[in-house]
Amino acid sequence: MLLLAFFTTSGMDEHPGAYFFGTPHLIYFLLNIVLFIILWKLLKTISKKNQDKLITVFLILILLLKYAGDILFIYEYYYVSPALSSYPHPLLDVDTIISFQLCGITNILLPLTIWFKIKPLKEFVYLSSIMGGIAVVVYPVTILYGDPFTITLPMVRSTLVHFFLIFIPLFLINRGDVKLNPKNWRQIAIGFGALLLWATFGNYVIDIGDNNLYLFENPFLQTDIPLLSLIPNGWHILALVLIFGGAYFFTYKICKWFEPNVFRNKIKKLKKA
Repeated sequence: MLLLAFFTTSGMDEHPGAYFFGTPHLIYFLLNIVLFIILWKLLKTISKKNQDKLITVFLILILLLKYAGDILFIYEYYYVSPALSSYPHPLLDVDTIISFQLCGITNILLPLTIWFKIKPLKEFVYLSSIMGGIAVVVYPVTILYGDPFTITLPMVRSTLVHFFLIFIPLFLINRGDVKLNPKNWRQIAIGFGALLLWATFGNYVIDIGDNNLYLFENPFLQTDIPLLSLIPNGWHILALVLIFGGAYFFTYKICKWFEPNVFRNKIKKLKKA
């Protein structure tokens, strides 16, 4: 029975915004912070070679969890009637292989960028990964649903994947593997434009009528989700551009604090002042 309760999508569409900024959200937020500190300290005590091995394990885990969730949705499509969630899809569906949403795209691009050392993609992919992860921590619609204290595979999948989307790039930035340069803002803009085109292609050609990257309508309209529920369809596109632009800038500022010795030097300057 415990296994059945774990391998289920039950509750995924039930009141996703009911727990925002309440006790479950606070617990989830604190767990992310605690796990971040523990893993950070652990990796700092081992050699660079072993760090790379652990990071590879984390990246593989991201991919395994991504496709483990898809296997569950495929099973639901064929064997569960009526479906327990709105996510089931057939085996040969495009959702099995690729994604047109930000987090789904970075799930795949982050491992590829790191493993194959694709330098031109690093800044955009790192910033996008961190931004997507932070967004889910702030608005955990894919985690806190139904009974937030019932542990299921989709909950574990979303929790760990988005945690590693934040942790891995920040750790590599702190280690000096990539140095963010404000002069490369054009690469970020091009990456964001490519992301919009990719999602648009998905909406009109592959996933016809789908709402990838929320380009068709605001999925939070008239829900109990703060702020986002107030933006009407159509206007939400402008809001999305502004939100994404602001989010990239905010994420960039966070990343700069994680660059080698930056935080330590800022504290020294404050003490001298």
